Amino acid sequence: MIAGRLTMRAAVERDQATGTDSWGNPLPPDFQPLATLNCFVWSNQGREIVDGEKSAMIEDMRALFALGADIAEDDEISSVTDRQGVEIIPGRLKVEGPVQRKHTHLEAALKRIG
Repeated sequence: MIAGRLTMRAAVERDQATGTDSWGNPLPPDFQPLATLNCFVWSNQGREIVDGEKSAMIEDMRALFALGADIAEDDEISSVTDRQGVEIIPGRLKVEGPVQRKHTHLEAALKRIG
């Protein structure tokens, strides 16, 4: 079962901003806590891309969640901790693209954000 694999906890936040400003532009994001979900987050690979004097690290991060988890594209994860609350993965993560439903779990691609 997938439940035994979900050894981490993700503090998930969702953008609550709705509507537009007086110029018709969308309001700035207003991420509010949604839930703490059981999960398992990992990085498939990290590779460095060098272009002249600039370099960037590309990382393919993924997360597993239970089938009933309330997780959606564009949600943000403010922290990933172990069961005791010790931070495992520092920094914020954003759910990129649609969350995929697998036979036993949900799978999401993640991107580090500043």
